[in-house]
Amino acid sequence: MGQPIRFYKFVALTFLAVTIVLLAVIMFMSAKRADVTIITRSEPIETNMNITIDPTATDSLVHGFVTTTLVELEKSYAPQGTKDAESVAGGMVTLYNDTAVDQPLIEKTRLLSTDGILFRLKTRVVVPAKKTIQTEVYADQAGKLSEIAPSNFTIPGLNEEKQKVIYAKSTEAMQGGVRKVGIVSDADYQKAKEAMKGELEKNGSDTLAKLFPDKKSVFTVAQFSTDNSSSTLDAIIGKETDSFAVKGTATVVGVFYDNDEMKKYATSMLRKQVVDNSEVLQSEDSEPVVTLSSYDMEKGTAVLSTTHRGLVNIDPNSKELQKIMFFGKTEDEVRRYVMSLNHVQGVEMNFRPMWNRCVPHVADHVTITVRQVE
Repeated sequence: MGQPIRFYKFVALTFLAVTIVLLAVIMFMSAKRADVTIITRSEPIETNMNITIDPTATDSLVHGFVTTTLVELEKSYAPQGTKDAESVAGGMVTLYNDTAVDQPLIEKTRLLSTDGILFRLKTRVVVPAKKTIQTEVYADQAGKLSEIAPSNFTIPGLNEEKQKVIYAKSTEAMQGGVRKVGIVSDADYQKAKEAMKGELEKNGSDTLAKLFPDKKSVFTVAQFSTDNSSSTLDAIIGKETDSFAVKGTATVVGVFYDNDEMKKYATSMLRKQVVDNSEVLQSEDSEPVVTLSSYDMEKGTAVLSTTHRGLVNIDPNSKELQKIMFFGKTEDEVRRYVMSLNHVQGVEMNFRPMWNRCVPHVADHVTITVRQVE
């Protein structure tokens, strides 16, 4: 009777021990947690392609057409080179009349400064008795010496007694004894031609763009000429002048195309650059960059060079970032694995509890976060 009781007691204790061990294992497994933050940075990609614009083609990827307009322009340009040239200084003076009689003074009446520099009245004036008037004067001789500071003036044409009561003063310096004179060089003319060409292209493109406002367009100057002959240039180059005129004529070529078709095709080509299944096209420029590569006016065709740019990053939903890829890995293994992926800049990990050294095999206990930096 005693032996069966001991047997049942042994079985019960064994079952209890197994239960406790199983509970411990379950608690151990359920306590393990792992948070992995993957830091990524987007990288630029671009696609370059040539698009043929041919109105007669039935299978065109982008529909469009080629047209031209003739524009003319005449404009003056300033030379960049200068030299100093003597000129006649001038300014304002105040005439005083301390007598009781009005004093008329004719045009070119002389005024002599205290430094002995001679000036003349620009116009005839009458200085009222016991009053003053302001008038304009100019130097008798050209040159920098006539740029005098404020001064007192006598009027040599009057007798000595009148010079004491009829006189002049200036409160500001005379100016203009030396002036900058432009000298037209060949470089000035060439620069003016380039500026003229640019303005003609703008005028032509503005004219054409108004005719087809629903189309995108690119332009270039097909033919450009100025009316300056060699003899005319000989007269311009080296000439002292403030400005010189250039007249130009240009044929402006415009290529118009369907922008929606261009964007659709450019986007499809950009997406083909994302060949890795772990990548995703994160963003793209709103418009592709289109330039005119070549044209044929006889055939009415053109080739457009197109560049489209975007940003690519790792796809958070890619197979490489699924939780199963991290199960059982240690911190070092996780770091080495993540850093081997494209576009990854760093990784941050938090394993819990402290004694946990690997990623648990329970998906609910693993958190994978992708954080993008600029």
